[in-house]
Amino acid sequence: MMNKTEQTTNQIIAKEGMKPVLLSGTLILLCIFIHLDILALFFFIICLFFIVVFRNPERIAEYRKEDMIIAPCDGVIRDITTSQNEITLKIEINIFDVGILRTPMFIDSIDAIYKHGLFIKSNEATLKEVLNTRHCINGIKNSNIIYSIKLLPEIWNKVSIYDTNLAFAGDRIGFMKYGFLFLTIHTPCNIKVQKGDSIIAGQSLIGKLY
Repeated sequence: MMNKTEQTTNQIIAKEGMKPVLLSGTLILLCIFIHLDILALFFFIICLFFIVVFRNPERIAEYRKEDMIIAPCDGVIRDITTSQNEITLKIEINIFDVGILRTPMFIDSIDAIYKHGLFIKSNEATLKEVLNTRHCINGIKNSNIIYSIKLLPEIWNKVSIYDTNLAFAGDRIGFMKYGFLFLTIHTPCNIKVQKGDSIIAGQSLIGKLY
């Protein structure tokens, strides 16, 4: 079981990015104070980079009906697989995508599980599944798991799972920068997207429940 953190607010920068932004901002002021203008410019660029990477836009989901499934993250759909009554979407999240994760459907609560590991970049799915760090989120409604999200971060473990209860579709449930998100829907549905589609968390419609 993983400890859940307090949900980020609608502030301009996600709380996960406050430390690097404040640190780079402090270094800018320090360099200006000691007249190191070139170095100050360098840290200014670094600060802008962190502001862009950790931006936290407020989004109101257009599709907030009980039978709608909306995108849980920004990214590109790399694969779609089906198995009995389950459908799994593999979504790639890049460094400049917004890192806020959102619940794709109405839920009563979430359950989170964490496995510490490595950050191997490989096309071999089995190797990454066994060795890499993995975060799992189960969306629960009426005591049943209606969707599961598996997070495989790459390069660094910047992942947060928020303490969430009674969330509407599009509400924040976590944060991850750079990696892959696997969304498995455990109930019959009609998927409205295909491989290669770009999606926006909380705004793109990805499916509809039967």
